[in-house]
Amino acid sequence: MKQVVVSGVVAAVVSFLVLEIGERTRDEPIDEDVLAEHLAAHPLIAERLDGPSLTYTDELIQDGWVNGARAPGAEHKPLAPAESSICYLTKVQIKGIQGPEDSSSCSIGIDDFTGYWQVTAAVEEGSRSEVRCNARCLVWE
Repeated sequence: MKQVVVSGVVAAVVSFLVLEIGERTRDEPIDEDVLAEHLAAHPLIAERLDGPSLTYTDELIQDGWVNGARAPGAEHKPLAPAESSICYLTKVQIKGIQGPEDSSSCSIGIDDFTGYWQVTAAVEEGSRSEVRCNARCLVWE
């Protein structure tokens, strides 16, 4: 549940910033002198702007992949440290579903041992389907 709340908050903040920046660039250009005055008046804002940056990771070179026709199971691929990132699925591909007994999934979670986000491709016992999963992360430093 915590992951859902954090994801929602990050999505809301990013959406707000995109809308705010879009409105400013359409209405009027930002005067750098005025910006410097505001930053001088609010040192905490200036410190934040000089501090952390928001970047994103590339997709994994190899997808998380399980072929249930060969053997059921799960493959876990580490992504980024959970304390400074949020991750999301970018690829979910399921093939070869024969019937309702075929069950495959892609998920993202935090590995309790390493503290890293991980993407997991899983095919349950008795399933013959194939699943491929991939993900990216927003990272703040």
